[in-house]
This record gives sequence, C-alpha cells and structure tokens, in this order.
Amino acid sequence: MRVVLDLVVFNYLDRPIFAVNVDGIGYEVSGAYPETGKTTTTGFALKLGPKIVTWKLDGPKGAPRIGERVHNKNALELSQNQIVPGAKFISVHIYPDDTVELITSVNFPHATARGEKEAAKMGDRHGK
Repeated sequence: MRVVLDLVVFNYLDRPIFAVNVDGIGYEVSGAYPETGKTTTTGFALKLGPKIVTWKLDGPKGAPRIGERVHNKNALELSQNQIVPGAKFISVHIYPDDTVELITSVNFPHATARGEKEAAKMGDRHGK
C-alpha cells in the first residue's frame, strides 16, 4: 500500500543538513533548529513498511564530517496504524543521536518535545 502526504523535515542537529530523503525519495534541505520545519514538499508518496531516512551533514567551512551521509540508527517503520485519520502531513524528525521519528498529522506539524529538549541541551551553541 502507498500513502501520499505532504512532507516536512525537522532537524534538531546543531548544523544544517541536505539531501534528506526517505527510501531514496526526495532531496530536502533543513537548517538547524529553530530554523527548521518551515517548508513542505507536497504529494510525497511512500509505501508502508520499513523506512530508511538518509541525510548529508552541512555546516560552516571546516566543520567536521561535512558531506558525510548519515542514516537513521533506529528501526523505523511506517504502518497504517501510524497514519492518523484524515492525515495530510508526514513530518520527519531527525535527532542528534541519528534517530528519526515519522509522525503524521492533519494540520501542519510542529517540533516535538524531544526535539526542543535536545536543542535546549546545546544552548547557545545550537545552530551556530
């Protein structure tokens, strides 16, 4: 089965990321939190089942690991049970420990409590 939703990426890392995709689909870009979760890709078609999210690290010149491709370290799946009735959006939440959450919603998605907590841990360093 395939589901078509609008995609929003939330990046809680302390640096921008690019080439974000789900199962090889998409080429999203996201600034570091709080400059994240502001753009939507419409009509994003995904098959239900196991998911792999990948992204490339960006940042200022000289930042470690620039251009490195990273993928979710946690087991990730999109099942029919995760799709809320009337869902229009799927948000991809990428955390500093390279784990990812997929969350569906009827209305435009927001940052997660976990993501805000992760960003707060970094304090003034975050996004710089």
